[in-house]
Amino acid sequence: MSALRWPDGGGALFAGLPPGISAGFTTLDLVPDDLPADDGARRFARLLGVPAAPVARLKQVHGAAVVEARGIAPGEVAVAGVADAVVTTERGLVVAVVTADCVPIVLADLEAGVLAAAHAGWRGTAARVAEAALDAFEARGGSADRAWALFGPSISRDRYEVGPEVLDALGGPVPDGAVVAGRGDRSWLDVAAYSEAALLRRGLRPERIARPALCTFGPPIRFCSYRRDGERAGRIFTGAVLLPAGGPAR
Repeated sequence: MSALRWPDGGGALFAGLPPGISAGFTTLDLVPDDLPADDGARRFARLLGVPAAPVARLKQVHGAAVVEARGIAPGEVAVAGVADAVVTTERGLVVAVVTADCVPIVLADLEAGVLAAAHAGWRGTAARVAEAALDAFEARGGSADRAWALFGPSISRDRYEVGPEVLDALGGPVPDGAVVAGRGDRSWLDVAAYSEAALLRRGLRPERIARPALCTFGPPIRFCSYRRDGERAGRIFTGAVLLPAGGPAR
């Protein structure tokens, strides 16, 4: 499952999901590098089809802490906590993480009404943030067997060369094709493959995992990329909302 829909105004929505959820991510034409974070969050909510919805985002620190989002007023953008994953059981509440090469992941169980989003750079991946998000997800009634896992754009293996300390931190097992020898002691790394493999080991079904081949570095240049643009890089919003009863199906 990897189909995407690209609205004319920018951004992308995951297609082929069951009714009751809207999920996607932003592009530079929708949320440019210099747009303030709260404005980007509001544009993201409009992309999801819920322009007046509350939005929960995070102060991200490249770790594995998970916070629960709830009780945010309609139309408000709130920082739910210092963490790299967020979980909610509230319908109509957008949860979002921001990235600029790191790996964004959305988990959704429509039957249980549980939603999570995680930010997994190499440090967060080494800390097992995807697994921590799944733990919080399951603690609220979500099931790995029923879950959808939606990966937003991240830097691709062919653009991401790292030192041996990164591979040491990630540890094993190494997913097939995730690491290729680079120059000297360096390697080319597909960091998203580690989280995908971890979720599969935890019982997610392969046909319910969407990991589109979209590189933030480019070409083409469609996304924010810290490795390409440095400090001037903005952020991609990736996340989802459990639609209220009677809400539009995406």
